Amino acid sequence: MHNIRNIGAVFGVLILSQIALGASSLFYLNSIAKEAENLYQHPYAVSNASRNININLISMHRYMKDVVLAENEEQLRTAKEHVDQYEKNVQESFNVIFNRYLGERKDIQAVYKAFLDWKVIRDEVIFLKTQGRDKEAAHITKNKGAKHVALLNQETQKLIDFADNKAKIFFNNAVESKNSALSIIIALFITTVLASIFIAIYALRRLRKAQLDIKSRMYLIDQNILMAKFNTNGVVLDISSKLCRFLGVSKQKVIGEKLDFFINDDTCNVQPNDILITASTGTTWEGELCIRTPHNHIKWIHSAVHPELDANYNVCGYSNIIQDISDRKAIEELSITDPLTKLYNRRHFDQILEKELRLAARNKNSVTLAMIDIDHFKKYNDCYGHPAGDQALIQVSHIFSQSLNRPNDYVFRLGGEEFGFIFSDFNHEQTVHFLNHIRIQIENLNITHAESDSGERMTISIGAHISCNNLQLDSNQLYIKADEALYQAKLKRNQVVVSNPI
Repeated sequence: MHNIRNIGAVFGVLILSQIALGASSLFYLNSIAKEAENLYQHPYAVSNASRNININLISMHRYMKDVVLAENEEQLRTAKEHVDQYEKNVQESFNVIFNRYLGERKDIQAVYKAFLDWKVIRDEVIFLKTQGRDKEAAHITKNKGAKHVALLNQETQKLIDFADNKAKIFFNNAVESKNSALSIIIALFITTVLASIFIAIYALRRLRKAQLDIKSRMYLIDQNILMAKFNTNGVVLDISSKLCRFLGVSKQKVIGEKLDFFINDDTCNVQPNDILITASTGTTWEGELCIRTPHNHIKWIHSAVHPELDANYNVCGYSNIIQDISDRKAIEELSITDPLTKLYNRRHFDQILEKELRLAARNKNSVTLAMIDIDHFKKYNDCYGHPAGDQALIQVSHIFSQSLNRPNDYVFRLGGEEFGFIFSDFNHEQTVHFLNHIRIQIENLNITHAESDSGERMTISIGAHISCNNLQLDSNQLYIKADEALYQAKLKRNQVVVSNPI
């Protein structure tokens, strides 16, 4: 629209005077030449991004060697963090290339597929390292890994060569266009009519190319961005092909359906009304959601809901831009989970306890911390062996997990045979009943323990303390109180002791 107004202004000046036409045409043509030069510079972004990929690939491979040579968990974690950072840099460079590359998309996809194949090799090396198979990990890194990095560098160089050649062609075209514009200015002074026709044709061509560029960009967005548009009632107005593939649905079936920002599970941590409360006031809502696809796959997404405004600045709809974070969530889950029992570990226990105490203080609820110890577990390991002990821990942990029915109930393996429960809003009687039920279930597993002083079956002792809203304890105080209750329970074994808050 802006360019059309400029064209109309040029024709008005042509009618008034030939001199004014020449001056206006000079400014207009130089502007077009400048825009053309700016447009044709962007292949250098592809070239630079491709070179960055090569540099980061070399760095990733070097730190993969550090992964293999790591002597402890700290060194391994540090090396993995370096690898992840360089891998993130490579991904960002690929995003630039996908958006700006002017060649065949299959060329980019071939390089990107090779990059994804390298990630498989990386994951294999890290897995072998964590399993203690250092020689296998080193062999893969030195051979298959090194060869694949070399292949990636070679493939990326093709993109660099193509982008450089394209940049040279565009630059030469821009220079030629500018020289032509100067020649046209002279011609405009000779004949106003011919000059005006030429400008009109040239401007229309530029507008047509701009429209094609917009369509191309819209296609790239449709194919590479997870996004959808909703009306104010949560009905889908439009959805990208990329998001359709991600969800496993077709556009025809989704458009017109009320999907409420793809929240389709009552147990989701966020509900549609929570989003609308923020977005309907004209502010962007952002958060992480766990969703279920039509094929019953669980996926984690980062969702940003942007309000769209009409001419009167009233919210008339929402744009929903999504990022798939399922892999990151899976990694986070591994970092807070005990590998044997699949329960949360001690690190997550400290975080959750602090969080629940803060929530309890704000909502004026109680928080109960229960400490659980398997009776005479060392004797069990000495008698039946550590593999049998591990199996017993797994069975006990399964009972603990099944006992939790509320979203804010948690169970942790704190170390060895020691476990912890955190739950809220139970009084003393409810707490005793709940913990006794767990104790009886463990006893009913009938795990033979001939060396136990508490009977011939495996049993547990439980000590708990309730932090009430009128006498709120910090995490250390609550832990000490619960541990003291556990000590009292272990004096007799197979007991539940819940200390009363004063």
